[in-house]
Amino acid sequence: MRKDLIKKFKEKGSVTVPNIFSLSEMEFYREVLKDAIKERKRNDLRSLKDKSEYEQSFIQCQNLWEDYPVIRELTFDQRLGEIASALLGVSKLRVWHDQTLVKEAGGRETDTHQDHAYWPIKETNTITAWIPFCDVSEKNGQLGFYPGSHKVKESQFINIFSGKVDDSELRDIPQIKDIEVDYQSLKLGDVSFHHGLTFHRAKSNDSSEDRVVHTVIFFEDGSKRSDDKFHFSVDRPGIEVGQVIKSDVTPLAYPIESVPSAPKNKISDDFLGYKMLGLLPKD
Repeated sequence: MRKDLIKKFKEKGSVTVPNIFSLSEMEFYREVLKDAIKERKRNDLRSLKDKSEYEQSFIQCQNLWEDYPVIRELTFDQRLGEIASALLGVSKLRVWHDQTLVKEAGGRETDTHQDHAYWPIKETNTITAWIPFCDVSEKNGQLGFYPGSHKVKESQFINIFSGKVDDSELRDIPQIKDIEVDYQSLKLGDVSFHHGLTFHRAKSNDSSEDRVVHTVIFFEDGSKRSDDKFHFSVDRPGIEVGQVIKSDVTPLAYPIESVPSAPKNKISDDFLGYKMLGLLPKD
């Protein structure tokens, strides 16, 4: 792992690592992901304009590793885990969950937010690998970060789920006040990594093609559940507040010698609506 990339990550809270995957790998996985998304979303026939403002930012399919073995190989690719562990400076990582985010042609911007605030993880050694399956520029949903915003070890919940975030909600957040957003251009095969505390946003997709991205969220092995805020990654296996987050829902991701199996217990039909819309794994 290049020391300059580790230094940049520690200073800015994000870094793009070039050419992790070959073009042939990207082309192969892109088709697999498109097929998986099509299958997951087969019951959601809404047009972009009929969706909520949040959903107009991206189509979201979580935990694809569970029901698509080929995508499991991508999520648990040791190249991703090795880089993520080096950037965080930890020896072992688990997967919190993976997800594919498709910013449709004409899709709106993704509002400014910080990922870690949505996860009930006490420790803050969390990182996301953001893998685009096309070149990314200012025209098609470019990702942008607030450099150094991860250095304040506090989570700031911003509700991006109910519609556009008003500027007044962001104005007094010290981590991003007077900070210029650093937008990243990526080529096919590049992967962007950002700390769970790094504030970020994404531009709208003004191109005629969907922007397909697969993300993998990693957290340090040994981390504990921080509070009783609901999340499938801890509530599904019954992990209590204060307990170490360790189950087959969040398996060890690095280092591993073989790819893990899917979790034994499926998601309850209490969440059938989310399954039907393709957000969560099918049975």
